[in-house]
Amino acid sequence: MGYTRRRAVLSEIERLCSLVLLAYEDSADALKAGEADRFWRSLELLRVAAEQLGALLWPTAAENEMAEWLGVPEMSPLHLGSPESFREPPHATPLPDCARFFDADALPSLLAAVAELNYQAHERMAYLRQVM
Repeated sequence: MGYTRRRAVLSEIERLCSLVLLAYEDSADALKAGEADRFWRSLELLRVAAEQLGALLWPTAAENEMAEWLGVPEMSPLHLGSPESFREPPHATPLPDCARFFDADALPSLLAAVAELNYQAHERMAYLRQVM
């Protein structure tokens, strides 16, 4: 991957990491304020941004250059497709269309992965700026 492309991808990774962390903060604020719609919209934004991060790190099943360069492990919550916390619960009865599921226990590992990725991307971007 060339310098220009790598910088563009790193910039997008930094933007998406910030978006995930802001969405989390907004969801916490919405929960405290009792604003259910805002809470779920913030979590949806968090999920979409996390999925986009995964797509940038692993564009195909065989391609993982950015993930390796940034030190993101294969078992990262960002590499599991839809983050674990947003998958339907494992039960026999399907959820109705209007029901929403969120496993709060899975969120800390996702946020930790995003925070670490944000740090690594920031460090790599600073390195690229020095080199060029």
